[in-house]
Amino acid sequence: MSDAVRTELDLVEGAFLPSGEPGLTPFAELSRLMLVGIDANQDNHILWTAQSMPNGPWSGAFATVSDNAYLVLGTGLTMDGRVAMAALTDASPATVHYIDEAPQAPGGEQRWNVPVDLGLPEGVEGFAQIAMQRDADGRIEIFGVDGETGSVWWKYQNPDKIVDTTEEVIPPGSATPMTVNVKVSAPPDSPWGDWIQLPGSGLARMTVANDINSRLTLVATSDNPDATEVFVNAQTEDRVLETSGWTGWIRIDDAASGTAGSLPTAVLDPEGFLNIFMVGAASQVVQTRQTEPAKTTWSQWHQVSIINAAVVNVTSAFDSNGNIVLVALDENLGLYANYQTDVQTQTWSGWQRIGTAPDFGVVAMDYNADGALSYFQGETTTNGVKFISQMAPGSTHWSAGWTTLADNGIFTYGIVRDLTPPEQD
Repeated sequence: MSDAVRTELDLVEGAFLPSGEPGLTPFAELSRLMLVGIDANQDNHILWTAQSMPNGPWSGAFATVSDNAYLVLGTGLTMDGRVAMAALTDASPATVHYIDEAPQAPGGEQRWNVPVDLGLPEGVEGFAQIAMQRDADGRIEIFGVDGETGSVWWKYQNPDKIVDTTEEVIPPGSATPMTVNVKVSAPPDSPWGDWIQLPGSGLARMTVANDINSRLTLVATSDNPDATEVFVNAQTEDRVLETSGWTGWIRIDDAASGTAGSLPTAVLDPEGFLNIFMVGAASQVVQTRQTEPAKTTWSQWHQVSIINAAVVNVTSAFDSNGNIVLVALDENLGLYANYQTDVQTQTWSGWQRIGTAPDFGVVAMDYNADGALSYFQGETTTNGVKFISQMAPGSTHWSAGWTTLADNGIFTYGIVRDLTPPEQD
């Protein structure tokens, strides 16, 4: 990463915004993909590996982020595009550490800031899941699921405070300075707020997404193994500092959708609607969509065509045109892609088989700097990680062979886009 502070994305020549929507991510973008994971073979240390440059090959080597041992990991980005993570320590008592990228070392070596201890809520011994996302202010918000009660806890970076100060100014046409009182922004007294419990319990897993105005939406599944209900909890204001700024948990699954057979995935479409997909009724992929951009109400559920096998997982992203791409995994390790071709009529290509997955496990999908997607597949048997990629932005062809990032050991990971990649000579 470079030492310069970056408050907006650098675009390469020919970049554009999908469908002209200012809230969507530009292509092409000066970023590189990075994997951050916990390695059981390295004393549960957090390791990272990344592309050597935007659109470039992966380095093939892992390096340590922190010498502490961890069990649970969430990944994201800071306001200025640095990679960040929150992780639960493998210790007694446990605690949550926040770590982000530090300025690049002389010679280009990647460095990380010292972990910041965020603690745990009183009475909570640990989290079964941690997720993080930037909010409408660009501040990081962190969420943890208490594995004992199924409660969701929330912690955020405090916003800057406004303070009164005095300044001397010289009025126009005068040579005599005068003192005026002004309000200016200043860093908060404490960088982080306290852990806050979002009312409710009985939840198991969640997905965090931004809607078109960057407010956060949580999509969570219940801890009922016989009928996994689906709930949404969305922010109702641009700056939310209290639980009153959330809708509360609203159940959205119904008889048409069926209960969840997978963790839901959420993604924006070119018209600014947030879409939720999951494995639902008859082990097939179903979809719901905001009734209007930034609204907290949802459409009826739709079925996204049929795969001739029981589906076990689905993930989503948007492509170089801003249209949604789904990748689904069936019970026989068959891997399928479905491309949205018209958002207004909700027209899709239909499921096309693109390969055979090496195993079941943690999945992720994100775009490269040019907008071409890469799909990452964890391997439960070995804790390996492999990926395939679109052959070009918007292509329906994917690489025929899987590229290995880790043979074993990586039992949990996140894929992030490093918006401060190393400078190239």
